[in-house]
Amino acid sequence: MEAATTSKYKQEDERVIPTELSEEVSKSYLEYALSVILGRAIPDARDGLKPVHRRILYGMYRLGLVSEGPFRKCARVVGEVLGKYHPHGDSAVYDALVRMAQNFVMRVCLVDGHGNFGSVDHDPPAAMRYTECRLSSFAQVALLGDLDKSTVTWIPNFDNSDSEPQVLPAKVPNLLLNGSSGIAVGMATNIPPHHLGELCSGLLALIENPNITIEQLMEYIRGPDFPTGGIIMGTQGIEAFYKTGHGSIVMRAKTHIEKHKDGTRSNRQAIIVDELPYGVNKAAMVSQLAELVQSKKLEDISDIRDESDREGTRVVVEVKRGVDPEIVLHQLYKNSTLQTSFAGNMLALLDNRPRRMNLKEYLQAFLQFRVQIVRKRCEYELSKAKERKHLLDGFLLVLSSLDQVIALIRSASDSTIAKAVLMGKADDNKMKHKLAFELSEKQAEAILSMQLRKLTQLESRRVEMEAKQLSTDIEDLQDILQKEERVYSIISEELKTCASRFSHPRKTTISSEPADIQETKTIPNEKCLVVLTSKNFIKRISFADFESQRRGTRGKTGMTLREDETVKHFISCYGHDTLLFTCKQGRMYSIPAYRIPLESRTSRGSALAMLLNEDCVENGVAGLLSVASFSEDDYMILVTKEGVIKLFSCSVLQHFQRGGKRVVSFPKDSSGLTDFIWLKRCKWKDWIVVSTRRGRAIRFQVDDENLRATSRLSVGVQAIFLQPGDCLADVDVIPSSWLQKGSSELYFLAVGKYGKGKRIRALDIPERKRYQVGVYVMKFDRKKEPKEELRFFRACRSDEVVLCTNTGRIVRQSLNDIPVQGRYAKGVFIQRLDEAAKEEIAALTIPEAGEQGSSR
Repeated sequence: MEAATTSKYKQEDERVIPTELSEEVSKSYLEYALSVILGRAIPDARDGLKPVHRRILYGMYRLGLVSEGPFRKCARVVGEVLGKYHPHGDSAVYDALVRMAQNFVMRVCLVDGHGNFGSVDHDPPAAMRYTECRLSSFAQVALLGDLDKSTVTWIPNFDNSDSEPQVLPAKVPNLLLNGSSGIAVGMATNIPPHHLGELCSGLLALIENPNITIEQLMEYIRGPDFPTGGIIMGTQGIEAFYKTGHGSIVMRAKTHIEKHKDGTRSNRQAIIVDELPYGVNKAAMVSQLAELVQSKKLEDISDIRDESDREGTRVVVEVKRGVDPEIVLHQLYKNSTLQTSFAGNMLALLDNRPRRMNLKEYLQAFLQFRVQIVRKRCEYELSKAKERKHLLDGFLLVLSSLDQVIALIRSASDSTIAKAVLMGKADDNKMKHKLAFELSEKQAEAILSMQLRKLTQLESRRVEMEAKQLSTDIEDLQDILQKEERVYSIISEELKTCASRFSHPRKTTISSEPADIQETKTIPNEKCLVVLTSKNFIKRISFADFESQRRGTRGKTGMTLREDETVKHFISCYGHDTLLFTCKQGRMYSIPAYRIPLESRTSRGSALAMLLNEDCVENGVAGLLSVASFSEDDYMILVTKEGVIKLFSCSVLQHFQRGGKRVVSFPKDSSGLTDFIWLKRCKWKDWIVVSTRRGRAIRFQVDDENLRATSRLSVGVQAIFLQPGDCLADVDVIPSSWLQKGSSELYFLAVGKYGKGKRIRALDIPERKRYQVGVYVMKFDRKKEPKEELRFFRACRSDEVVLCTNTGRIVRQSLNDIPVQGRYAKGVFIQRLDEAAKEEIAALTIPEAGEQGSSR
């Protein structure tokens, strides 16, 4: 008993192989990785198929499920593939079968499906016992057409009970045609579908010119062609993908704008989504849009409906009344899957090795494969033709001595002797010399099995004609095998045939528009007001929040201020304008207007330090201007409160860094600070109007005599002669074209500190040279109003004016309500102020009709 137990332990010890754990894990992991790479996840570059897809197509081919035949249950196909070729789960095989039948996944379907095979909403397909399938005509012709002609290598199946093709003899580059995606161990592939006609054209161009470049190939193969359509934004991603084998291709849904025909919604518009980006789940996309609306990330959408049917995709996104649908559409592109990217990676198996290829490398590899297929097919056909020709030669010899052959066969005792006699191997010498020729074994067998009807004269002539034709075919096949150009000619003809038979119009549009969504496209360019306080709180208010009021009213609250806080700057602008801030030390900073939060009238605003450089906030803002765009022909005028003016080109302001740019240099004997800076944009030969607090103004032209363009860091010159105790009140620019049309239609608006104002004809302001005293434009009674002074003197660019007090009250009124008076008149009240609260007119803006607002 003990001896038996000892023997058992010895046998078990002999079966145990001591090894290092790290070595065993490394070996097992590498074997697993290799199995996944070669046997599951990565497609073959030659036929573009993974093993499971190849086995499904071959299994259907063996079952006789051709495109002309009836449909069969998918369960029958899955069972065939599982039992003979693919010993994995039935769900994996069925999912792969379903994918090849989905026209929203495959550019050209390889399987014709009958039943529920899923939808673009990612609805699951019906169970395999309900659905039916068969091979598509494309798969039958382009992938399986030459399978029975010894064109590919055959390998044993998993249990050595049958054989399967290692690759299918594809006639078109299926890897690019239908694309592929898979994740292996340490690598992945993701190839987009393409257009069949373009791929064939690219291959033909490569055959004609083997030295063709990728740029030249892209003239034929424009880019991916997704089965769901959509738009490819830009060509940079396509170029990177074709040149390097990997690149990000930005896809966008195809949409259009519709107006409601219903009378109750005549002013509403809707965004209609016609085509989705490749791989986007439509149902999930609609749910995502609904969540964006509920979370108030998209506030301009009133309704979302999915009206898709069998005819195509139709998702309706209704926008609110008065909202620009283009703005909402770009918001959808930015925040939803209406715009996605396809991370292309052209990785495939080539010579049983995973390899990333560019476009030309892949096409060259496919052409080499096609050359091998065509040559093997010709060799096979040549072999069959020679065999048939050999038999026909024997028929012709027998037919030439038909009576002798019949007599010889009849005289033989059995078929074996007859066969030997025909071959010239009979033992009887007399019988051997009865025939003047000897036949081969195959010829002798064919003669003995020949039917009597073959002996007719008609059949004899047919044999002769067939023999001649076979001779011609044999010569032609031998010529093909000897001349490579004829092989390429055959490949070209097959490509043209496939393209003409199976190619369809391109579905995906390629746009030259860049893929990046500019922020300005997602924000409406609405007219608005910007308010900045003395404590550096800023906000943006919609211009529509203030209705036009009568002259002399108090206005509405436009800013909630704290104690000792006043309104310092107030301008009108548009959402896409650029705001230029100038600090007291003479540095200029830039920020888009839409970056300033759009708030209600009664809110306090946001801290400027959160939006702008801290140095600008700490030093204090001295000037503010809105600019729609910068042009090299434009100039910037900068005027300090002390009356110093300078002119420099706007081109130096096109690019700003966070640290800003210095635009003012102060004299050495000054403090290096200024309380207020006026910023104005002008052109050469425009007119500059400078006014002072004591009611004087001067008008001079921008020319070499008055004001020359200097560098950005120059000190500047004096604009107007200031009397002792006087300082600048306002600066404005008048385009030269306005005065050319006639100054009789041009007016200036003069506004005092305590709400009085008037309009003055432009003809009342004479032209002067720079650095003169100027003329009175508003006269004050120092006895009755000792503290009254001129605050604003602007050209009337439109029909409206907006005023703001130091307490934040804003009034919008028509300029036509303000009377036209002489230069010495005191004016009338245009805004009523609260004397107890020490209200003053702090800011004024005259929005230009259809253009951007002016400064301060």
